[in-house]
Order: sequence, then C-alpha cells, then structure tokens
Amino acid sequence: MDCLEFRRQLGSAPQQLDAAAQAHLAACTAGCAEATAEAQAFEDRLTHALAVPVPAGLVDRVHRAQRSAVAVADPAPRRRTAWIAFAAAASLALAFGVAQWRRNAVPLQDLVVAHVTAPGERAAWSLRDPLPDTRVAAAFSERGVTLAASPPRGIAYVAKCGVGRWPSVHMVMPEQGQPVSVVYVPGRVGATAEAFERDQLSGRAVALGNGTLFLLARTDVRFDALEHAWRDAIEGPAQVAAGSH
Repeated sequence: MDCLEFRRQLGSAPQQLDAAAQAHLAACTAGCAEATAEAQAFEDRLTHALAVPVPAGLVDRVHRAQRSAVAVADPAPRRRTAWIAFAAAASLALAFGVAQWRRNAVPLQDLVVAHVTAPGERAAWSLRDPLPDTRVAAAFSERGVTLAASPPRGIAYVAKCGVGRWPSVHMVMPEQGQPVSVVYVPGRVGATAEAFERDQLSGRAVALGNGTLFLLARTDVRFDALEHAWRDAIEGPAQVAAGSH
C-alpha cells in the first residue's frame, strides 16, 4: 500500500484501518502518521460533539404524552394524522430541495479545488513516475470520452473521481517540480476560458470538447502550454489547425 491508497482509506474509515493500512502506517516516514493523528483528533471532536446525554425518564415522559394525546377527544383523528403526515413529508421534501439547491449553487471550480486539495488526494501531488498513455486513455474512455490524440506526457496520477454531482477524470502532472492538477469534467461546458484564484492556487477553466478542463497549480506559468496540449488530445490537432484559419 502506498501513501495515496492509505490516505484514501484514512479519509473514508479512520477508525477501521485494515492490516495493510496499519503496516503502511508503521513504516511510513512521509507524513501519514501526522495525517492519522489529525484524522483521529477530528473524529474525537466529532464524537464529543454528538455525545448529547439523554435526560433520565425521557422515554417514559414521551410515552405518557402520547397516551394523553390519544385520550383527548378528537372529532377527526384520522384527518389530523393525515395532515401531520403530509406536513412532515412536505418538510422533508423542502429540506431535500434546499440541500440540492445549495449543492448545485456551489461554483464548479470551487468543487474542483475542494476535491484536489482534500486529504485523500494530497499525496497525488507528490507523485513523479509517468503512467502509460493507455492507462490515461482508459480512464477517459470509462467516462465516455475517446481521446482524439495521445495525452500529454508526464501524467503521474489518474483516477476517475466525482466532483460534486459531476463524474470527472483527475490527473496530476509533475511539470518539472511544479505539479499541476488537471481535472476534466465531461458533459459540463463552461466559459471558453476563465482564470481564478482559490486557496493559494491559480486556476484556469477551459471549454474543451464536450466538457470543461480545469488546471490548478501554485503558478499558472505552464497553463498556456498545457491547455494547448490538452486541446490537441481531446479535440484533435486537425480541429485546432482548422480553427486558426
């Protein structure tokens, strides 16, 4: 197990690390112990916050209140029960709708930044060994995208991830010691080109093919070259040449 796999398991089940994760934690010198301590401290705070004591006799008081309510004469008990059920259902529907609205209202670039900087993805920024083109192409293919040409060289990490409700392909390119996180979101076409800054990261969103490409790094010095390379890979060099006339 490497650091990336360990951090993913730590993020999903910090209290249930399997034998492989425990062995990695015992041998790792790359910061996994510190990450584990932070995760466990958060779990402890969460457990403490949720540990609300139940007052003594609460169950008996609730039962007595229910029996008293039933004993009170009601000319239309079934109708009242129906209205209570309807109101409860309406409240749940409203709460669900508000939650969906809030999730959809978050800008996609914010969701992308939150994903690539999440604890389970941070280790990917330090990877250096390039992956074969076939592995990158396969990740795109499983997202319904056929690359028009070979992907840019130097991709050290690729994974099929979810960004909010959007399926995506997440990659990391070391770029001479200045790693760039690349996220392609098929089926979601945004602005032609948009620069942004989030959490001390420079970002660029580019409409490519039938989706949006996001580039994120400490500096945008390599963004122009990477945008051109990814346009060739996704749309094809012929289309770029045709568009220049």
